[in-house]
Amino acid sequence: MKVTIGLIPSPDMPHKLINKIYSELPKDFKNHVDSEVEWQFDMHIASMIGTAEHMDKALDIAANIKKQKNWDYTICITDLPNFSKNKSALCDVDFDNKTALLSLPALGAFKLKNKLRECLIFIIEYLHTPDKNQLDLNSKYFKLTQFNEVIPNEKKSDHKSRVIAKSTILGWFHLICGMTYANEPWSAIFDFKKIISVSFATGTYIAIFSTPWDISLDYSYWRFILLMFLSIFGMVGWLIYSYKLWERPSPNTQKLYRFIYNITTFATLSTITFFNFIALYILLTVSTLLFVPPELFSNWTSLNSKEPTVLNYINLIWFITSLGILAGAMGSTVENAEKIKRVTYSFRQYYRAKSLEQEDENNSSDYAQDDYYEGKKQSHHEEGLNEHDSR
Repeated sequence: MKVTIGLIPSPDMPHKLINKIYSELPKDFKNHVDSEVEWQFDMHIASMIGTAEHMDKALDIAANIKKQKNWDYTICITDLPNFSKNKSALCDVDFDNKTALLSLPALGAFKLKNKLRECLIFIIEYLHTPDKNQLDLNSKYFKLTQFNEVIPNEKKSDHKSRVIAKSTILGWFHLICGMTYANEPWSAIFDFKKIISVSFATGTYIAIFSTPWDISLDYSYWRFILLMFLSIFGMVGWLIYSYKLWERPSPNTQKLYRFIYNITTFATLSTITFFNFIALYILLTVSTLLFVPPELFSNWTSLNSKEPTVLNYINLIWFITSLGILAGAMGSTVENAEKIKRVTYSFRQYYRAKSLEQEDENNSSDYAQDDYYEGKKQSHHEEGLNEHDSR
């Protein structure tokens, strides 16, 4: 008996993760779902929907794709958040059409491959086994966050189920971490070269004066920590203000989603800036050791000819790094503004914004999202992908 499972990951992070586990899935399903079945997999990359507000349409679109490709089961893996009464929703399951929608950010940012593999196994097990009463995700990979199964407010004739996080706080924490991870903040570090250059120059200039040396000796650690956070959040605030990255109230975005997008923007930029803080600290370590020899450090400060310790140098570099980051944020720009926008928002949110801008400029209706429903033409999120996305 052969059973074909169609996987529809969104471009970018969902697609990357599916690629990492794709070859292992047949064996996993044979071991954990049904050993009598020959499991086959097919993949089709598609954004499905433009915004999270239209998440309810994804299962209908998936059912149409499933019918066209003659799959037995279909699972969509999206990088958009999904909510159920302000609680993070992990997945929606449609038993009638044998389709499911999995929200990848709800899995958090750690052990994603294992969590994703386990979710796929249990979703198909839930659909494939008629006598299975509940979707059990309380495994070793989901110790922190537990899930409940609820029935969504759909038509009574629809046989659907939704899995949501039990804890609102933990669910939101995992969601924000997952969305931040999906933004791949590490990919934008090299786009901050201008800011790092200005910060390094500023930090090096500060390091040649003895006043910062004395201040670093007198500062308590809570002041160092406060100054570090002030410099990091100062840069984040400057970037958000300069590049208009904060989503304002709009009829196109619901308040809940706008809030989660803005929190994710802040978390993503904070992560990038923290990485840059560490990089600048390493660069200024070399510079400080050259400009601040132990003899000068002892004679020009309150050390009074005592030999400076490693801790004294760590505190000094910490101090000038914070000042350098703060000055660099206000005095420079990033290398590629478009790249920062792409990292700040998820791929789909960025693509949606660019598509809407193009629609406004061209006054075109070629990008209607309902085009896929009739199976006659692909939506703008799928153009150029059908040639090489199936496996």
